[in-house]
Amino acid sequence: MKFILASIVLFLSFQVKAQDPVVIIDQMKASIKKIKTYSFELHSRERFGSKFITKKLLFHMQESPKKVYMKDMDKGIELLYVKGWNSNNAYINPNGMPWINVSLSIYDNKVISENHHTINDLGLSFVPVLLEGFEKTIEASGKTRNDIYTYLGETVWNGKACYKIQLVSPTEFKYISYTTDRDQKLMELSRRIVASDYLIKEKNRVNYTRTIKKGTTLTVPSAYAAKVIVYIEKSTKLPLVQTLYDDKGFFEKFEYKNVNLSPNFGSKEWTTDCLDYGF
Repeated sequence: MKFILASIVLFLSFQVKAQDPVVIIDQMKASIKKIKTYSFELHSRERFGSKFITKKLLFHMQESPKKVYMKDMDKGIELLYVKGWNSNNAYINPNGMPWINVSLSIYDNKVISENHHTINDLGLSFVPVLLEGFEKTIEASGKTRNDIYTYLGETVWNGKACYKIQLVSPTEFKYISYTTDRDQKLMELSRRIVASDYLIKEKNRVNYTRTIKKGTTLTVPSAYAAKVIVYIEKSTKLPLVQTLYDDKGFFEKFEYKNVNLSPNFGSKEWTTDCLDYGF
C-alpha cells in the first residue's frame, strides 16, 4: 500500500513538473538549440496598418552558419541566402518582372516588404531570442519567470498534441519616447531595448540600412509585445505556433507546419546548382 501511495505521489509530482510553464519553456529552448538543419512551411499572418497579410513560405534552413532557401508557395518567388556568399546579399528569383535573378541586401525594402521580420529572424531559433529578451526585463520589474509564464493547458493543433503557454510582458506595453545614446542600426536598437523592429519602423521613419544617429528621439514600444501565446509540441518540445499581441490586439502569428528535423539535403543544397530550385 505504501508503495502504491508513493508511486501515485511520484506520478502526480511528475505531472505538476511537466505542466510547469518555466520547465516547458526551458525544454523548448534546449530542443531548439539542438537543431542544425531542417525544413518547414511557415504560415504567417501579420498586421500592416489596418490590414493583415497572410503568407505561406517553404524553408530549407541551416541555423549556423546561416543558410536559407525560401520559396513563396503562392507567388513562386525564391530567395537564397548563405552567410558569407554573394557579398552577404540574397539571391532572388522574382518569378516575374524583371524576369532575371537579382541580388539584394536582406535589409532592402523590396526584400522585407510585407514582412515583419528579416531573414535573420525567420526560423525556430528566433523564439528563444524573443523570450530571453522578455526575461532580461524581469528583474527590473521586480517579478520572476514564474510571474510572466502561465500554463493554459493542452491543445491539439494540426493533429499534434501541444502545451499552450502564455507569456505576459513584465512591464506595461505602451509607446514611450526614447533618445538614442549612440549611433546604431535599427536591428541593433531593437535588440538592445527588446522591442519589435517592425513596430519601431511603423512609428518612426527609419529603416534597416539607415544609421540612427546618437541623440535621435524615437517613439518605441516599452516591450516586444503585450502578450505572446505559444503552442509547444509535447513530443518534440518545438514551438509550432506563436501568436503575438500589442496595444491594438492581434499583431502577428506564425505557424510551423511539416517540420522535418532530418531532411535529406543533397550536397548542392543552398547553391544555385540545386535542381530543386528554380534559379
